[in-house]
Amino acid sequence: MTDFKAIKGFNVKSLAADPLNGGGVAGATWASGGNLNTTRQALAGAGIQTATLVFGGNAGGSNLAVTEIYDGTSYTEVNDLNTGRREFAGCGTTTATLAFGGPAVTEEFDGTSWSEQNDLNTGRETLAAAGTQTAALAFGGTPPITGKTEKYNGTSWTEVNDLNTARSRLGGAGIQTAALGFGGATAPVTANTEQFDGTSWTEVNNLNTAIALLSGAGIQTSALAFGGTGESTGTEAWDGTSWTEVNALSIGRTEFVGAGATNLAALAAGGQISGGRTNATEEFTAATITDTIKNEGQVYYNSTAGTMNITAVVYGTGAWASGSALNTGRLALGGAGTQSASIAFGGQVPPSTLFGETELYNGSSWTELNDLNTDRANVAGFGVSTAALCVGGVSPPSTLKALNENFDGTSWTEVNDLNQAKRSGYGIGTTAAGLYFAGVVPARTVNTESWNGTSWTEVNNLNTARDGLGGGGLATLGLAAGGQPGPGIQVELWDGTSWTETTDMNTSKVATASSGSAQDAVLMFGGEAGTQKHTEQWNGSSWTEVADLATARNAHAGSGNSVTTALAYGGAPGGITTTEEWTVPESVTNLVMSD
Repeated sequence: MTDFKAIKGFNVKSLAADPLNGGGVAGATWASGGNLNTTRQALAGAGIQTATLVFGGNAGGSNLAVTEIYDGTSYTEVNDLNTGRREFAGCGTTTATLAFGGPAVTEEFDGTSWSEQNDLNTGRETLAAAGTQTAALAFGGTPPITGKTEKYNGTSWTEVNDLNTARSRLGGAGIQTAALGFGGATAPVTANTEQFDGTSWTEVNNLNTAIALLSGAGIQTSALAFGGTGESTGTEAWDGTSWTEVNALSIGRTEFVGAGATNLAALAAGGQISGGRTNATEEFTAATITDTIKNEGQVYYNSTAGTMNITAVVYGTGAWASGSALNTGRLALGGAGTQSASIAFGGQVPPSTLFGETELYNGSSWTELNDLNTDRANVAGFGVSTAALCVGGVSPPSTLKALNENFDGTSWTEVNDLNQAKRSGYGIGTTAAGLYFAGVVPARTVNTESWNGTSWTEVNNLNTARDGLGGGGLATLGLAAGGQPGPGIQVELWDGTSWTETTDMNTSKVATASSGSAQDAVLMFGGEAGTQKHTEQWNGSSWTEVADLATARNAHAGSGNSVTTALAYGGAPGGITTTEEWTVPESVTNLVMSD
């Protein structure tokens, strides 16, 4: 008999499957939500799991114009579409929605009512959608089966490059400059998947199962495909490279609404089921067993195989390493993206030289891209390298900016401004759903504004006014940390509605930078107070000091969506070019022991 005396600190459980496979999207499950007020199929929708707008469809007679809003619990009827229809598409948020197709009619919803806008160039049904109300993408559809793709700029539609595979009844996800199209009907059904980069479509890895009449949710690097032909319950998750089958819907359905911001949280509502139509809603939610638990290792008894299993993902010691230097040294710049795909923009060299230069880091070197339209410093940036926002800032002598510019991977475009001009605040989220908080207006402020892909709305304030802070998370679950005045260690959590104070950092951080797109996993690095090298990691309840930067700096920029990989670049003193990469090595150990 194997001696297990050396195994300490774990509960040994009798399980039929490895619980480590239950973390994140792999263990996500579908659960019942509130029912639609109007049972229907062939409807359209937009939004996220906890805030979805559904509209139109058919219940067996005339096409419907009925519109309902879901708040995560129940549906409420609001003003109808002007044109009842079915087999069309929608995108955006509950307060800024676009409905189009079935056949060519386009309508915008402003949170209260619908208004007619310019039609699609090609009228069609059973098409797919991506994007926001002012930056939408329509692709595929019928009749006849087409690959036609059109962009909407908030006023009119323009034809761009077609899908490589013409199809109808397909799924879609993402934004206008980074979209995903998958499945659909050609002659038979297809598993084909294509990515759109704002200009053209490229074929990538297929779905595991060819299917049509499905729905999609998420973004180009984190999407979900679910339901479809034959009232399928099948669900597949996309990680930016390949599809993986995950837990199935409870109710198989076709011609239904899908919504969601990532492959970790989605919604399915209405549709056709075996024997009729349904008003049922299901919510897809990621499992609570995550890599944080997995990294500590698990011990369990596999009752099926009769073996003792130990699976451990072991994280090594994180460290900073030199990366390639920026082409333009500067401080008070903005940044967005990941360690291997990041953009740096704006900034200054004292006393008064401002920059609009934008550079792309590919994991090896920086390349100059098109400049901002307005040179400025002390900006906030968020998003990814192909879809980012540059928000606020200052220009000489001390003119505060409310400017907001959108980067599509190639160039910057001015979009709707902040409600309040400010500098030195912080931003989190995506170009479709973001949050900007704190800053100088010219006094330090608690002001928080929410971005819905189209415009900014003032929401509940921070508890402590400050500037020069960092943060992490997304628009619905965020974190604000550090900043001045005061001790520079204060931390607050955003739950989508309000801010709550939580555990302080160990070391003051002002004019700092950070990495992390999850509220419970954020890395903070550098800052003032002697120009710091200090790095701290947040795990959702406490802060831990980890390895220092090699180069002390403040007023720098940071990129990264996790605590295991990050990028620090630029900053003071003087406007340096130095880039550093943070990496935590990991190894996997799997042991199986039997009598």
